[in-house]
Amino acid sequence: MAYCTYTELTSLTGATLLQATLEAIIAQADREIDAKLAEQGLTGTAGNAQLKAASLELSIAGLITRYAMDGTRDIDAENTEDSVTAHRARAQEILDAYIWAALSGDYDTMVVRVDGL
Repeated sequence: MAYCTYTELTSLTGATLLQATLEAIIAQADREIDAKLAEQGLTGTAGNAQLKAASLELSIAGLITRYAMDGTRDIDAENTEDSVTAHRARAQEILDAYIWAALSGDYDTMVVRVDGL
């Protein structure tokens, strides 16, 4: 299940790589998201705005990395690293918020009674 689409990624970035290449970048971003969610016992749902945003941030980081690695774009190495780091950090912030909200919902429904304190 893809959290974002090829069309969304190309609209945001103006990327002109083949659709299959961009979909592979998106798939890798989504695998990262799924792995982070699985660490917390969670699964994602298609259409969730937070997961879409995280997927786009990770996909943009993947796209920048691809450009730097294959020479498609002449990108300054330092700016590339800063850009990738910034997009990955933003994705992590979004995922942390998603995970916190998902887990907080579970805790809000738990009631614990302790006798004798």
